[in-house]
Amino acid sequence: MKSIPLRSYLIGLCGLLLGSGLRLEAQTPACPQEFTEKQKSTLTEYVRKKYKITDKIALSLKRNTTIRDTCFREITFEGKSAFKTWELTLYASPDARFLSSELFDTSLDPVAEQRAKDEALMKGMLQGPIATRGPADAPVTIVEFSDFQCPFCRKFASILDEVLTSDEKDVRVVFHHMPLSMHPWARVAAEASGCAQLQSSEAFWSLQDRIFENQGAITAENAKKKLGELALSSKAVDAAAFQKCVDAGMSVGLVLKDMDLAASLQVSGTPTVFINGHRVGGVESAAKLREMIAEARKEAAAHPVSATTSGTR
Repeated sequence: MKSIPLRSYLIGLCGLLLGSGLRLEAQTPACPQEFTEKQKSTLTEYVRKKYKITDKIALSLKRNTTIRDTCFREITFEGKSAFKTWELTLYASPDARFLSSELFDTSLDPVAEQRAKDEALMKGMLQGPIATRGPADAPVTIVEFSDFQCPFCRKFASILDEVLTSDEKDVRVVFHHMPLSMHPWARVAAEASGCAQLQSSEAFWSLQDRIFENQGAITAENAKKKLGELALSSKAVDAAAFQKCVDAGMSVGLVLKDMDLAASLQVSGTPTVFINGHRVGGVESAAKLREMIAEARKEAAAHPVSATTSGTR
C-alpha cells in the first residue's frame, strides 16, 4: 500500500471536517461537579501530611469555591486545637490532583492586583477599637504589631516619635498588640495598655510611652504594680476606670482579637510594620522610615485609596 505524506493527510482531514460542518475550535470542557467525599478526604489527608499537622488538631475542608471563569477551585482548610482556630487557603486544579499556595491570573495587572490586596489588607487592620495617632484621612497609614517587652519595639517607638514630631504631619499610626509568649510580662502590659486604649487613643499613647521608657524596670513579679503606677502618673488616663478595667479583665478580648489578626496575617515577630497595607522590613532609623513614608505618599497621590479604607474608625 502506498503511504500518504503526513502533510497531505492532515490537509485532507481538515477538509473533511470543514466539509462536514464540524468546527476545529477548542472546546472548553464543563467544570467537574463539587468534590466528592472521597476527594475531600484525600485532600485533607494530603494537607495533614504535607504540613505535618498532628492528629491533635482537627482538620477539615471548610470552603471550596470555583474561581471565576475557570475550573480551578479555591479551597480553605480549617484547623482547630484546644487553643486556637486557623485557616489555610490553597488552590486545586480541576481534577483535584494538583495543589498550589498561589494562583496567578495573567489577565490582571500585577501592580494593580497587589495594590488592591494592600488596600483590602489595610481595611482589615483598621477594624475594631484600635489605638490611632494622626489624622484619619492621612494619605499614609503605618500599622505596627508590637510587644511592650520587646527591645526592638521600644527602638521602633523611638524612631516613630522622632519622625512624627518633626515634619510628618500627614501620617496616621495604628497600634496592634502582639505580646510574645517568650516575654513573661508582655501579655500583662498589653492588657493594661488595652484598658487605657478603651478610654481613648490619647490615654493609650501616653501609657505606651511610659511603659517603653520604663521597660528595663518592669519584671514579671512587679508588672501589675508598676503598670498601675505608670497609669496613675498619666494625666490622660482615668486611674480609677483603668484599675477597674484591669481587675475585671475587660481588655482581654481586645488583645486576643489583635493576636488573632496577627496570626491571620502570618505575623510571627515584633515589631512587624505595614505601610499602606504593604509589609515592610528593616526600619532601623528615622531616615529610613522617612524614605518609606515619602515613597508611600507618592504612591498614595498617584492611586488614592477608597473612602472605606481611609475613613475614621
